[in-house]
Parts: sequence; structure tokens; C-alpha cells
Amino acid sequence: MTLITTISQPMKYGLHIVVTWPGTPLPILRKVCWMVSMTVLLVYQYGYVIKHLKSNTLIEIVDNLSICMPFSLVFVKLCIAWTHPSLFNEILQTMEEESQKYAVLDTNNFISKAAHLSYRSTSFVIYMYMIATVFYILGAFVSQEADSTTSRELLLKMDLPFDTKESPIYELIVSLQSVYQASTAYTFAIFNALPLMIVLHIGCQIDIMCQTLIKVPYENKKQLIFFISRHQEIITFADRIEKLFTYMALTQLLSNTLLICCLGYIIVIAIQTDNGFALLIKCALFYVVICLELFIYCFAGEYLNIKSQLICDTAYKFLWYNIHQNETRLLILVILRSQRGFTLTFGKFANLSMESFMAIMKASASYISVLLAMT
Repeated sequence: MTLITTISQPMKYGLHIVVTWPGTPLPILRKVCWMVSMTVLLVYQYGYVIKHLKSNTLIEIVDNLSICMPFSLVFVKLCIAWTHPSLFNEILQTMEEESQKYAVLDTNNFISKAAHLSYRSTSFVIYMYMIATVFYILGAFVSQEADSTTSRELLLKMDLPFDTKESPIYELIVSLQSVYQASTAYTFAIFNALPLMIVLHIGCQIDIMCQTLIKVPYENKKQLIFFISRHQEIITFADRIEKLFTYMALTQLLSNTLLICCLGYIIVIAIQTDNGFALLIKCALFYVVICLELFIYCFAGEYLNIKSQLICDTAYKFLWYNIHQNETRLLILVILRSQRGFTLTFGKFANLSMESFMAIMKASASYISVLLAMT
């Protein structure tokens, strides 16, 4: 019988690729390859932006920055994951162990439902990123076909130390850049689907924990102690998630605010331009996935707060007046702690929530207005 786990199979493959899955073969060599390739490409990308800063128009500068920033964000996330290997391993190991350990208590198939939802949601996120990458590449080629002055331009603007317009060098560089874009997009999707997968796991474990107190007839104090101890274990697990993702979320906040602003500006300009169809192909779906990744992080924080409220409601609705007074006092601490919630933050200074998501979207819209005024 196959064991059900809330770690979806696409995420396992992706974590192997980015060298964060425990036991990945040749981890040091893979990390060196990732670091060298991304460092070289980022240096050439930002070198092009700086060199052509004065000669390019505003929309060209914004377009170049909008493609540089996601690669920088992937680089930062890889560094954070690689500098916290033990924390990463503890989270993944805890998820697998809890899925097996508490499957006996899962009479309502919460783990199975969370596993299927995790598979569908993570697969959807990965597919969206890959499709957005394909559309970006197609949009770049359509843009070159529409404008004869930009023939044989690279997908990612770079000033390489050799002539890139001659065959077969041009075809080779474009092919390598396409592979680079696809692999980076896949890595980007993995890191953005990861918090979603983890909070779905916590949600199903909280449902199982609450089920043992409410839906199962109360027999003795051991049942109440199990509820309290599981609550403490989930608090510890949530603290590990906060420690791992807080600075990832901070970089996400900073980059996504700028990215949404840049891409929104390009889309508005493309709509107002007669030949802006190529820009729309490049940026429309790209804009959607950038908003999606910010939404996922904020949704993760909101979801944990809702589940914490479920713990509080479960402890309150429990028939505490039918048990001994000493046992009743144990529930008071659970209620007080659950009212604080499980907080995920942007670098420990702002909570991840849907309110934060709306504030960021509003701020980005304001920056778009500033850019349009400068055009």
C-alpha cells in the first residue's frame, strides 16, 4: 500500500533539482553549477542594464529590469535555502513523519484530501510558471519579427564579449537562454509552491488534532493532554517555517512590488500602442504569475491564522464543564496561545495576510501611475 504524504511528487522532483531535498546526490557540485551559472548570467544582465541606462527609453529600461529581478530573487532564495539545510530537512522530515504517524487518527481522511489538494495546487503553480515562460519567449520572437531594427536580439539582453548575431552562435546562445529561463522559472515555481504545500500540511494536522477532541467521545485526561501536546508541536513547526521563509518573503515583498509596477506599466503602454501585441504576449501572463506568487505567500499567512482560530474555537466548544477543574485549566493556556495565531512575517516586521496583499497591490498601482506620468 502506498503511503500518503502531503509532499507532492512534483515538489520532490523540484527540490532534488534545486539541491534542497535530503540525500540529493553530488550536492556540492550541483550547488557550484547553480551558483556559477546564475552569477555569470546576472552579471551580464545587469551589466547590460547599466551600460544602456542612458541610451534606452523608459519602457526599455523597465522591460530589462522586469526580467532581471526574478532571476535575482531566485538566486537569493537558493542562497537562503542552502544556508539553512538542517532547518529545511527538519521541515520536510516532520511532514513525512506526521503524515504516517497520525494517519491512524485520521478518520475523515484529512491527510488524503490535503495530499490531493497539495498535488493539484503545486502542479498548477508549476504549470503556470512554465506556460508564462513559453509566452515570454514567444512574445520576444514576435517582437523581433514585428520590428526589423531588433532582428537577432537575444531573449535576455546581454553584451557578451563576442558577436552573437552570427550563426550558429546566435542559435546556440538563444537555446541556452531558453533553457536557463525554463530552469529558473521551474525553480521559482518550486519556492513559491513550497509554502502553500507546507501550510496545507499544517491545516490537515490541525483538523486531525481538533477532531480528536470534538468528534471523538471524551474518555480521560490523556485525550486532552494529546490535544495540548500536538498544539505545542504545531507551534514549534510553525516557528521553523517562519524562520525559513521570513527573509524569502521579505525579498518577495520588495521585488514583487517593483515587478508588479514594471509589468503593469508595460501592459498599459502595450494596450495604448498600436503594435503592442508582442509586449502583451510577453508580459500579461508574466504579470499574472508574479501576482500569484505574492498571493500565495500572503494566503499562507492568512490560512495559518484561520487555522489557529479553529484551535481556539475547538477548545472553547469542548464540554469543559463536564470534566475536572484541573483539566479545565489546561484549556485556558491553549485558548490564550491560539488567539495569538501562527504568524508568518515579511522579515519580522509585517505579517503575511490578505490585507498585506491588497496594500502591496495598491502601492504598485500608485507606482504605475508615477511611471505613466514620467512617460
